[in-house]
Amino acid sequence: MSSENTKKLIHNTLGQMKKPVRLVVFSSDRGCVQCPAVIALAKEIKTLSPKIALEVYDIIMDRDRTDIYGIQAAPALVVQGGTGRVVRFYGMLENIFLDALLDCIAAASTDRAWFSAPILGALKLLEKDVHIQVFVDNDCGQCRLVAGTAIGLALENDLIHTDIIVARDFPELMRKHDITIFPKTVFGGNLHMDGHMSESEFLEMIFEAEGLRSAREKRCLVCGSPSPDAICSSCKAKIQAEAVSHKLAEEKTKHSDAAVRKHEKA
Repeated sequence: MSSENTKKLIHNTLGQMKKPVRLVVFSSDRGCVQCPAVIALAKEIKTLSPKIALEVYDIIMDRDRTDIYGIQAAPALVVQGGTGRVVRFYGMLENIFLDALLDCIAAASTDRAWFSAPILGALKLLEKDVHIQVFVDNDCGQCRLVAGTAIGLALENDLIHTDIIVARDFPELMRKHDITIFPKTVFGGNLHMDGHMSESEFLEMIFEAEGLRSAREKRCLVCGSPSPDAICSSCKAKIQAEAVSHKLAEEKTKHSDAAVRKHEKA
C-alpha cells in the first residue's frame, strides 16, 4: 500500500473518533527488522489522528511497561480504549491487517456493541481469564474475519485477552504451533482451530479453555436449556443469523459515514 493510500485509509477510518485511544508501541534494537517501520506507522497514525495518545517503549529497557501490557515479543502495537481493555498486535501490519488495526482503534474510541445480545449474555458467564492468539497473514481475507471476532471479544470482556500475530514475522512461533494454514486460532495455549471460525465456535472454544463448561451439567451456555453441546443447535442458528444482520448493519453505517464525509468535503 502506498504512503498516500495509507494516509487516506487512516484519515477515513479514524476521522470520526469519539474518545481518545492509547496506542502503545514496543520495539527492540536487537535484531528487530520490522520495528522501525512499525514505529513510523504509529507516528503517522498519531499525526493524522489527534485523539491518539502515542507511547513508544523498548521491550527490554522498559520492562515495567512490558510486564504491564503482557508483551512477549517485538514489534508490538497495543490498542487501549477508555475501558482499559487492550488488544495486542504483533508484527508489521499491512494491507488487510492495517485496516484491522485501524478498525480496532475506531471501535475502542466508541461504545458500539460488537456482538448480538445472545453472545453478550453468554460472555457474562466467564469467570476466568482466557488468552486468544490468532495467527494471520497480511493478505488473508479469512484471517481478517476471524481476527475481527477475536478483537471484538477482547473489547467486550475484561477476561478475554487477544493477540493478533502476523505469523511470518515470528518463525519460531510458527514452528511451535505447527502453523501450515491461516488463520490458526489458539485458546489458552492448548486448544486450537485452523481456518474459519463462527461466533458460536468462538464461544464454545472460549468456555472449553476457561473450564466452566464441565461445571454446567450439559446445558446451553446461551439459553440454559439441556444440551449435549456447549451451545444448542437453536442458539447456534440464532447467533449466526444475528451475526450476519449485525455485520450488514455495520457495513451500512460505514458506507453512510463515508458518504457524509465525502459530502462535507464537497
